[in-house]
Amino acid sequence: FCAIMKSNLMAKETYMSPLFILGQIWGLCAMALIVLSFQCKKPIRLCIIQVCACLFFVLHYLFLGLNGDTAAYAGMTQNAVGLLFRGVLALSEKKKSLLSPLVLAGLCAISAVVAILTYPGRLIALLPVVANFACIGCMWTKNSNTIRVTQLAIISPFWITYNVFILSVAGILTESFNLVSIGIYYFRLYREKRAAR
Repeated sequence: FCAIMKSNLMAKETYMSPLFILGQIWGLCAMALIVLSFQCKKPIRLCIIQVCACLFFVLHYLFLGLNGDTAAYAGMTQNAVGLLFRGVLALSEKKKSLLSPLVLAGLCAISAVVAILTYPGRLIALLPVVANFACIGCMWTKNSNTIRVTQLAIISPFWITYNVFILSVAGILTESFNLVSIGIYYFRLYREKRAAR
């Protein structure tokens, strides 16, 4: 990954342009909100903070795209769908009918359509789409273990790979934080089970 990032930096001098720097600032703000969301005890507050984080990530990838890397628009559009998805989850706390399979299918269809409309012809742009499908599916279950396993096996690895190619510093750091956090959780669980024997 380090070699890919180094070659990207050497190949594209525009990565130190004002647009790139501003994009990274938006991304770091989003990352700060993600970290903050782990401290929330109320589901509605967690959802609101994650909606704001998604909005900042939309701006993050938008500015990276405006800087010249059109593959960044895939990250932008999938985060926009994530914004809509988290809004639906928040509303579903009061309106349970929003948790129907039809709504789930609709969100996946929107994700697929925006992926097709913004596809730049590079396979790397498909990684956020796969990660977003996995995210929508696992979060829809509202099963914490399913969410953690999917995050560990699909979501974070796909996003990290994508972020390395488009030089999203905040994206790499955020997903690395997610992986470490889940790893610590399972390590603690393992130690508790061993201690209980």
